Amino acid sequence: MRWSWRNLLLPQSCYLCGAESVRALCPGCLADLPYYSLENTCICCARPLNREFEEMYCAYCQQSPPFFSQTLPIFSYAYPINHLIIAAKFEQNLTILTLLAELMAQHIDYQQIPDALIPVPLHSKRLRERGYNQSLEMAKIVARQLDIPLATSACERIRYTTPQAQLTGSQRKTNLQDAFRSNHLKKSWQHIVLIDDVMTTGTTVNELASVLLQAGIPRVDVWCCARTLEY
Repeated sequence: MRWSWRNLLLPQSCYLCGAESVRALCPGCLADLPYYSLENTCICCARPLNREFEEMYCAYCQQSPPFFSQTLPIFSYAYPINHLIIAAKFEQNLTILTLLAELMAQHIDYQQIPDALIPVPLHSKRLRERGYNQSLEMAKIVARQLDIPLATSACERIRYTTPQAQLTGSQRKTNLQDAFRSNHLKKSWQHIVLIDDVMTTGTTVNELASVLLQAGIPRVDVWCCARTLEY
């Protein structure tokens, strides 16, 4: 993984406001981060529920049930989280990526310990272009802090596709068909959690969850750093 040497230095100022800080963000900016509220949200995809018509599952999950069972986002994909994730994902900012992963581990409110964590994989071509997989780097920290096994080779991306962020909602549904393959899954695994940085429509994690269920995993959940409702 390539990192700029300046990202390996302990930050002397807050990334957002410039105040003196021994961490990537000062206490004030940390306190203002937009944490995602799971109150009155779909128990499957975490979309806000229409309380007049929906009780546990949103209309989307009722009409087309996803292959994953639960989504646990830590943040809303709003300022400044969107800027922080861009820095971690495209600007090789190790300090920001590490901070986001540590916050995930600290604030994830899970009820059942999964058998393993699987980061959403990148295609080898995309990996060469970017230099690292931000979901994998986040998953390493989350796995270590929560003492959960990390399965880095359990799934691979076998088809190079257009980035989901560049597509419409309808295009996203077909873009990832047959893009993933499962490998080296343990027969004892009953519950797997997918780790991703941002979840929008959920198409990527749903396609990956489908592959895992077809391979015999009974339950797949999603833990993501941020959740956006712009789809």
